[in-house]
Amino acid sequence: MRITSLFCMVIMFISISFVFAEDGEISFAGEWILDMDKSEIPESNSGRRGRAATKLIVEQGENRLVVESTSTNRDGEERVQKATYTLDGKVCENEMYNTTSKSTAEWSEDRKSLKINTEATFSRNGEEFKISMKNTWSLDNGDLKIDSFRSTPRGDRESKLVYKKSDAK
Repeated sequence: MRITSLFCMVIMFISISFVFAEDGEISFAGEWILDMDKSEIPESNSGRRGRAATKLIVEQGENRLVVESTSTNRDGEERVQKATYTLDGKVCENEMYNTTSKSTAEWSEDRKSLKINTEATFSRNGEEFKISMKNTWSLDNGDLKIDSFRSTPRGDRESKLVYKKSDAK
């Protein structure tokens, strides 16, 4: 009986260690698939439902987050984009649709969510316009939630994206 109790305590201690690895920071690492039923993606001004990445592959290290996002463009072609962020609030530059975006990523005070703020300037037909995005990443019952606010010249949009962890990886 004592051996069984001791064994259970050891297993419980090891399990807790994995849950609170890296000083209590949560891990977004893995492959994630968009759950369209649970996500809230508003329609655009043209009446079409907005777009979101259908798949995310996330690598997370001590002070780094690498996100490979797969989405589908208007023509139905798959597009893969990769972004790398440091998790200390320093500005990171990433290629974004033929321009360079500038982002910062920081943990919330309670270290249960990650805030990623991005700004990009685009040129079209000789005119420049800016887009800013504020994304908050968190885990909820094993799902990755990304609350997104996007400000563009065509107006502001909010979406709530829910991703399920894929068993593929």
